[in-house]
Amino acid sequence: MGNQHIAAAAVRNAIAAHAAGQSGTVRRGILGGVRAQASLTDIKTFVGGVNAAFDEFKATNNEKVDKLEKDMSAVTAAIDKMAIQMAGRPGGGDADDSAARGEQQPIYAARGLRAAQISAHYGQRAKAAGEDTSINMAAFLRGVAGMKTTDGVMASLAAGTDSSGGYAVPNVVMPRILDAMVDQSALLSAGAGILPMESGAKSVTVASIDTLPTPAWRAELGAIAESDPTFRGVVATPRSLSCIVRISRELLADATDVSRAVMHAISQAFALEFDRVGLVGSGTTPEPMGLYGMDAVTKIQQAGAKFAYSDMLAAYQTQLEHKAPAPTAAIMAPRTLVGLAGQVDTLGQPLNAPPLLNRVRQLSTNGVPVNLGSGSSKSLVFVGNFSTVQYALRESLNIGLLRESYAKTGEIGFLCHARVDVIANYPQAITVIESVAS
Repeated sequence: MGNQHIAAAAVRNAIAAHAAGQSGTVRRGILGGVRAQASLTDIKTFVGGVNAAFDEFKATNNEKVDKLEKDMSAVTAAIDKMAIQMAGRPGGGDADDSAARGEQQPIYAARGLRAAQISAHYGQRAKAAGEDTSINMAAFLRGVAGMKTTDGVMASLAAGTDSSGGYAVPNVVMPRILDAMVDQSALLSAGAGILPMESGAKSVTVASIDTLPTPAWRAELGAIAESDPTFRGVVATPRSLSCIVRISRELLADATDVSRAVMHAISQAFALEFDRVGLVGSGTTPEPMGLYGMDAVTKIQQAGAKFAYSDMLAAYQTQLEHKAPAPTAAIMAPRTLVGLAGQVDTLGQPLNAPPLLNRVRQLSTNGVPVNLGSGSSKSLVFVGNFSTVQYALRESLNIGLLRESYAKTGEIGFLCHARVDVIANYPQAITVIESVAS
């Protein structure tokens, strides 16, 4: 190693001399009188030793990096698992807005997937199934139609077929559809959760709060006062909901923006029907029962000639008097929302909502009817804490091919199918204002 040290000294001196010559400066201080000489062979030996040491360092640290990557993968998997578990607890999600959806839900909130929990749930399922994360809706539909698509889609189709010939939408695509539905559905935006059912289950039973127990003071050895039953079981039996999406063969094969267009059409159609059936579903087979038809949901009448903030305050008071949590949202028809916003005072200035209603979001949906009552012109307003509502979803969205139905027009039809039911875990947390005139 002596020669290597001499070579190293020579290299350093050469570099220093070159730097001094380039800078044009004169070296100051005590100058050493020792000259180090080394042959080319010595320098090559030194460089070879440095390269060997670097390779050894790289190999050692590569092992550390590999271990770190494995540890991070384990942590990521644990986080995903925790997110899915949290989705099944009352504390998952938030009912206010997209910026606040990550906040913890109160204990009375129904369990279910909300916001980021949707992606975590289906992401874990996609990972377990080994799905190709690059799959999109357009590639999936091309595969269903028998057109050229990716190997990942073909593998998904092979694993996701059902007895009716349809195909389950891949787990990597489902969150994009459901997220779009959340943005377009008033009930989902207001905090209602999506409860995925176990594979193969035809129904699910949840505990609903019927009446609160009544505590009573008692003397020593005195009898304990009894109260009405507190809970009742609610059985959710998901019903079939379907729609047909038609698209030309040429557009499906050539367009670059098919995924966005198809997902927007499907999510908007399903979001509107989720709202309608969740709010006013008849309960007559095959349609689920909506909140308006549930006996435990309180109904009050609009007080004045037009719907006003005073009616919302009356619903707010009614809910609190029923020992239910305070409302967080009011869902109404578009004309009702616009009519409320357009009301003015005696000076022609827009009316401001009372401070008590500042945290009550005003949402609209075409799922609220506007043809009720005498003259078929009345509507409804739903005021409540909608985190107590959930949609039981039996299976992923399923898409089947309708090839022959539209062959004459050169189109391909896709039958989109889901199975869903509506549950109100705490009906007293919802108040419906009837006979709403705008």
